[in-house]
Amino acid sequence: MQAFILGAGLGTRLAPLTHILPKPLMPVFQKPLIQHTMDHYIRCGVQEFMVNISCLPVMWERAFPELSYRGCPVRFSEEETPLDSGGGVKKIMHWVKPGEPLLVHNGDILTDIPVSDLLAAHRHQGNLVTLALRSVDGKRNVGFDAETGRITDMRHALGVNPGSHQFAGVYIMEPEVAELFPEVDEFSIVPIWLELIKQGKVGGVVFDWANWHEIGSPAGYVDTMMELTSRERIHPSANIAAGADLGEDCVVGQDAVIPAGVVMDDCIVWPRTHVAPGRYHRCILTPRITVQG
Repeated sequence: MQAFILGAGLGTRLAPLTHILPKPLMPVFQKPLIQHTMDHYIRCGVQEFMVNISCLPVMWERAFPELSYRGCPVRFSEEETPLDSGGGVKKIMHWVKPGEPLLVHNGDILTDIPVSDLLAAHRHQGNLVTLALRSVDGKRNVGFDAETGRITDMRHALGVNPGSHQFAGVYIMEPEVAELFPEVDEFSIVPIWLELIKQGKVGGVVFDWANWHEIGSPAGYVDTMMELTSRERIHPSANIAAGADLGEDCVVGQDAVIPAGVVMDDCIVWPRTHVAPGRYHRCILTPRITVQG
């Protein structure tokens, strides 16, 4: 199966961090967010990745110099300006294998939603699109009929359902959906889905039990890192002075330097960051700037 990861967004809510790195390349413990996503999908059987990119293309080149990850090809679709959720998919359709469903993943989502369950429901119902859903937290603006497994409305655009579920940022799409794409390059995928919802061709699967995090803001980024458990919170190469006081939830990246006298809790220290003396709480410290989370 092929997976398309949406990485071309401007990440305005995460600015100024996104002036340094695109959202999917931000470190989550000791590797970029997108590599956690790729690791999960490789375990699910995905064998090829496509990523649309826009800002800071040189950072993508550094992250994937061989245009592959763990033996899987990685193709980049560069957009001069972001083409929105539909235009990005349209631009990579010439790479999609005919007759095979495409997995699409929002680049700021960290989740372990199982592709096998989503794909099984997609095929069983004969859907053209199947969305992963959540019914807890978040912005619940998707109408869903649990008895039929069908999406009934989105953003109350059809006047059917005010919304009971949240789109989880992961979906499966049949290539023939591209026949409905408009002639323009930049467009949202939602109007396409609304047309298919009217035809009963959009399904959903609820994954409230799966791990799910959205890294869409500095606060969301810090919350995610504090909530997750990992043995890789402190990189072995980090230089932490004996007189530094770090809370147990702090995350420190490769070759970071933390001198004596620093006190921090619930903080993220990016790789190669030299921390200035002081006290830090819920901060994201990078080689260039410090951002409050």
